[in-house]
Amino acid sequence: TISHDARIDWLDLSLNATKLLFRDKRRQLHLYDIDKQSRTTLLSYASYVNWVPNADVVVAQNRGSLCVWYHINSPDKVTVVPIKGDVEEIERADGKTEVIVDEGINTVSYALDEALIAFGAALDSGELELAAETLERLEMTPETHAMWSQLSEAALAAGELQGAG
Repeated sequence: TISHDARIDWLDLSLNATKLLFRDKRRQLHLYDIDKQSRTTLLSYASYVNWVPNADVVVAQNRGSLCVWYHINSPDKVTVVPIKGDVEEIERADGKTEVIVDEGINTVSYALDEALIAFGAALDSGELELAAETLERLEMTPETHAMWSQLSEAALAAGELQGAG
């Protein structure tokens, strides 16, 4: 049971059904970790929110900012991109993922980092070597640092000490 004092107007489960995203009528975006039974507020004034199709990646809009959580297990690590207009949808096809933004006269697409999305998919499927190879090609950012930590934890849990170091 999750107690919340405001009416919920949107909710959705993550791809692997371990996280619940929900937004209340006050436009507060929350993440509920089902395993840990804990709630985290991700964003205020969320006008748009959705999971990237077939990935545990969250895209949300807060006023003039596009917010992307490539690694939802580290909700404090968010990529923020300034935008003008309103997010309409997320399109994922042909090896690329784009967020479509309506700027009034124009429609603009913002490409998401497919390597960071691929890392999550590899980790979720237990392909730790593929996850490591994906991260090795990336520049060190707060998001990739969090992902290296998660990969290390997963490798330790799987008894693959070579991947944990």
